[in-house]
Amino acid sequence: MTSMSALQSTVSRSTASSTTTQYAGSSRASSGTTQAQSASTPQQSTIVTLGANNQNLAIDPTYSVSAPIWKVRSNDAVSALMGGNFFSSSVNTRLNGLGSALLGMLKNGVDGFTQSVSLASSEAGAITSTGTQQTSYPAAEIKLQIRTQSGVDVEIVLGSENDRLQVQMQSSGDLSEAERTALGDMAAGFQNAIDGLTAKPPVLNLSGLTKFDTKVLSSVDFQSSVTLDKDGPQKLAFHADSTSRSVNVDGPVGSMNVSVDMRDSSIWGNSKQRAAAIDSYLKQFDKAASRGNADKALVGMFKDAFSQMNSDYVAPAQQPKISLADIDHAMLTGLADFKASVKEVTTSPNPKNLGEVDSFAYDASQTTQVGGINQFNRSISQQQQSNLKASYHMSLVPDVPLILTSDNKSQNYYYKQIDDTAQSKVGISYTKGVLSEAYAEQSAKQSTRTSKYELGVLTDDSTTPFNASQKRDILESLKPLLDDLKNEQPSALYNWQQKLLEVHSDILLKSDPADLKEKGWTIPVPQE
Repeated sequence: MTSMSALQSTVSRSTASSTTTQYAGSSRASSGTTQAQSASTPQQSTIVTLGANNQNLAIDPTYSVSAPIWKVRSNDAVSALMGGNFFSSSVNTRLNGLGSALLGMLKNGVDGFTQSVSLASSEAGAITSTGTQQTSYPAAEIKLQIRTQSGVDVEIVLGSENDRLQVQMQSSGDLSEAERTALGDMAAGFQNAIDGLTAKPPVLNLSGLTKFDTKVLSSVDFQSSVTLDKDGPQKLAFHADSTSRSVNVDGPVGSMNVSVDMRDSSIWGNSKQRAAAIDSYLKQFDKAASRGNADKALVGMFKDAFSQMNSDYVAPAQQPKISLADIDHAMLTGLADFKASVKEVTTSPNPKNLGEVDSFAYDASQTTQVGGINQFNRSISQQQQSNLKASYHMSLVPDVPLILTSDNKSQNYYYKQIDDTAQSKVGISYTKGVLSEAYAEQSAKQSTRTSKYELGVLTDDSTTPFNASQKRDILESLKPLLDDLKNEQPSALYNWQQKLLEVHSDILLKSDPADLKEKGWTIPVPQE
């Protein structure tokens, strides 16, 4: 990511009073817009009043409202936004509207723009009304990189620190009207992503960056580093193109990753199937978070990442070689293959036993293979899996906070260790166009070890296993319905559609053994 220092350059002080900022206009335009003028050419001044005339601006008392220093004296819309946002102590307000405005400039014919506004060097270490120096947070660095199908690279960089706000936008070549339109269409999505990551608490809002015209734009990369408090920065890297999507987040609380392989569109289900699969996985994530005592905000962001990476799949450039039937899609999740993981930063909260750690690590994935010599002789297999490993301390008395010290009188607690795995597999085969095999297997294993300490003494240590593993022959349950369809029975189509919904629900991954037993699958798989 381009650093804040890379954006810094020689600046000149404006001649404004302590309550107003003056800057002269210059802009670069094309395709019917006003001809660009050099920043060195004297221009008619425009007065922008900060404070009373800007109802959305809450000036931070940390700063004395003095004349800021501008890199370029300009009356363009982006500079006007920067002037209005600059004196806020909130990064979210500082960057409000800037991302969408810069993409709007690209859409309107501007190919390059650089601007910065800062306090004088003597004011950089601003002193608060209490006499203490302002801390070095909040701060943010944002970068958006887009490559067009014609090979033109567009880059937008935004940076905010206590005493400086700066932006840069540049294009490596000439953009067509279609490219400018496609870039402009991403303006709201870009701004929504910025607003989410700079909010307190931060949230993921990347959906607008996944919805781009792949016939015009080749790839989109979004990177950010946002520091909202003393715990340090939260970093994000997002990538999307016509065949893949991924998001990585690394912050003070933990990290996560979601990557989606979109190369084989034949396995995608319809919107209802995908929505059902996403909802099912989000419930699995919630169950894992509850069992592992995970950080709610981290898991919430992980759920958002999973949902957004698996929504609004881009239409494939090429049609798959083998098409799948309704029953095939019913036996698949409907999602593209993916890998997803989330992990909390490990801590050691017990000074009497540092080996007892609080931790949470969860991952889930899906892999699918579609093969065969042709449409009539094909085979499909799909596997889903999840793993949870977690450990945490909890009070012996519900709703009473646990405070562990080196004093044995504080050593009254449960220490829980969780180790869970779940797997699901389906297999489908066709011979000469006839469904010859259709089965589903699922297994779920849970292990809970609970150690009880009273006054620092281990008084109980037990492990509770809970397993379920079963197999179902789906072909056998389909045969009567297939016969009804062949004989054109009046209710055959309705019964068939209802059966497909039931099958789809059954094959979705279930991490809780109790959920498998509730389904009543009757053909057991021997336990290992």
